[in-house]
Amino acid sequence: MKFNFDSFLHSQTKLPYWKKIEKLLNSQDLVPNKDLVFACFKNLNFNDLKLIIIGQDPYPNKNNADGLCFSSNNKKTPQSLKNIFIEIRNSYSDAIFLSNNLNSWKEQGILLLNYILTTKENQSLAHKNMGWEIFNTNLLNQLLSLNNEILFLVMGKQAQNFIKKLKIRSDLIFATAHPSPLSCKKGFFKSNVFKKINQKLIELKKKPINWSTS
Repeated sequence: MKFNFDSFLHSQTKLPYWKKIEKLLNSQDLVPNKDLVFACFKNLNFNDLKLIIIGQDPYPNKNNADGLCFSSNNKKTPQSLKNIFIEIRNSYSDAIFLSNNLNSWKEQGILLLNYILTTKENQSLAHKNMGWEIFNTNLLNQLLSLNNEILFLVMGKQAQNFIKKLKIRSDLIFATAHPSPLSCKKGFFKSNVFKKINQKLIELKKKPINWSTS
């Protein structure tokens, strides 16, 4: 059985919790733009999914938020993403980052998922406990039922707490501190997590990720 996101989305709109999400999606100060809310799922090859990176919620401004966690269409690199690039370079000195948009990662089988998919302009976590946690738990449970070799990268306590109820093999979970300036020196920098993920993919006979962006 193959996973189909449109069918999954349709099934969720029939559930009671969706009414709250529907209200959010029609709010004026929604971030990201409504057409980008599900961008991380669009054109993703779910049947060749290698890695899920769990973020918390979008950057709280429309200039940065593009629907993929940590990714940005802004020319100015957000600080957390800047630190992610620094850590990748610690392991791969030849990595090149021509863009802050992480679509090239998505094309290689990475789901860049904020477990809260929306927020308000200039306000982080405005849409916490409004239904997105249920939506994404249901989504991940379905994906895990179809593929028990998906790797998870969870950076920070919020992301780590979110996946606790999911049935994921411990050897497939890569946990670090959050890459924000507040915590990057407390277990993110020098974690070599991006190299460790590629080593695990090779062990699973899967193609490693090219972490450069274009």
